[in-house]
Amino acid sequence: MSQWGRNGQITTAGTGTRVDLGESWLEVLLCGAESGKQFGAFVFHHAAIAENPPHAHQDFAKLLFILDVQYEFRVGDATFCGGPGSLVLVPKGSQHAFTTATGGRVLFVCTPSGNEEMFLEISALGPDASPDELARVSARFHTAGLPGPEGAPWRPHR
Repeated sequence: MSQWGRNGQITTAGTGTRVDLGESWLEVLLCGAESGKQFGAFVFHHAAIAENPPHAHQDFAKLLFILDVQYEFRVGDATFCGGPGSLVLVPKGSQHAFTTATGGRVLFVCTPSGNEEMFLEISALGPDASPDELARVSARFHTAGLPGPEGAPWRPHR
């Protein structure tokens, strides 16, 4: 290793790993294995999201950088809106959900890595994965929703 330190890397647009999730998909730009488990990153491409079940990741925090359209968020007890260029912090362990009236794209960066790996495992299960299989993957990545009425899909108050 030179005095400059460890080598960096680049993932150019369209060369990441595509993860199909039905109507939405991810382009995984950086896996934890490529960053010493320090970071994971992906772009989430999706249709309108009218409601979203709250969930929390106990092992990593996330930054969401909005690439286009307007979103409404709930993170912990805070609710807010953001559009292109906004950066949203989701602390480790905080329940969160977001909605948008249109399709859009958001860059997710998690630290340490994990969120992208969870989606890669879910994708490997295929489109006919059972709820139990999906629950096992979520449990392995210490991701859980809220129990009871608090865990109902979140939608902003209008």
